[in-house]
Amino acid sequence: MQLVQRISCVFILLAALFTSCTAPMELESLGMKPHLVITGVISTEPGQQAIEISATVPYFGLALPENIRAEEVRLDGELLQWDPSGMYVTDRTFAAEEGKTYLLEVWIDFDHDGEVEYYWATTTVPSVHKLEALSLRSVIPSRNDVPFILMAGFYDTPGEDYYGAALWINDILYSNRILRYYVHSLNSYTQDGEYLRYPIPEWIITKSLVWDNQQTFDLYAGDVLTVELQTLSKEYYEYLQQAKIEKNQHFPLFSGPRGNVIGNIQGGALGIFGSCAGSRKSVVLPECPGLPNR
Repeated sequence: MQLVQRISCVFILLAALFTSCTAPMELESLGMKPHLVITGVISTEPGQQAIEISATVPYFGLALPENIRAEEVRLDGELLQWDPSGMYVTDRTFAAEEGKTYLLEVWIDFDHDGEVEYYWATTTVPSVHKLEALSLRSVIPSRNDVPFILMAGFYDTPGEDYYGAALWINDILYSNRILRYYVHSLNSYTQDGEYLRYPIPEWIITKSLVWDNQQTFDLYAGDVLTVELQTLSKEYYEYLQQAKIEKNQHFPLFSGPRGNVIGNIQGGALGIFGSCAGSRKSVVLPECPGLPNR
């Protein structure tokens, strides 16, 4: 998995302030104290793994978060190098080992008081669940036409497992946004430990999909769809679930927004250090009435 394919989420602090109906409310978000954010996910897929360090910015400010340098960053004792991309990276052949627990350590004087602070987190790499089959099923009975849904076939293992799925269209990562990434858990109530042919409802395949900047991602017969089934570490799964809820903003009536997504970085920083184990399969979009040809 390449560095550009990493999915990392940094969320801005938002304070929910309440007052009476007659008292004025002052929202001083521009002066909010920044918080350190450390994010990184290691994978069993060989490739350059990255740790990103940044800080929150005011909610109503115009500035974007900028990556910052630390005094030292280590992954399982190995010193990570600062990359021109603004991240700390491993070498290009690194692959996380299934079942192994990794320790991330960061030393940084974030508050510029002359004292170096220490932050750390651990993650245990889950086992690969091989994606045995990938197929397209039309949601229209007795027809081979759009809309299609992707069906993933794999063996679940006994006990609770945490899954994610990412979609590539040809060589473009479609799941480059949290709301286009699929997250789900399977436990004893959902065919635990069996072979599953599981529909992925996150992406309904038609002649065009929602894309960035209110544009569409157009599909054609012959396009290659690639799904990576990812088994997620528990802390990473929980972080992604919170992030999707935060992004959707499905709040109860009259309630304020939720707070920051809770991660596992120890020492007072926000963010996540997680892991995943991936397996891929591809399928080709067929010629059908609902899809144009290039």
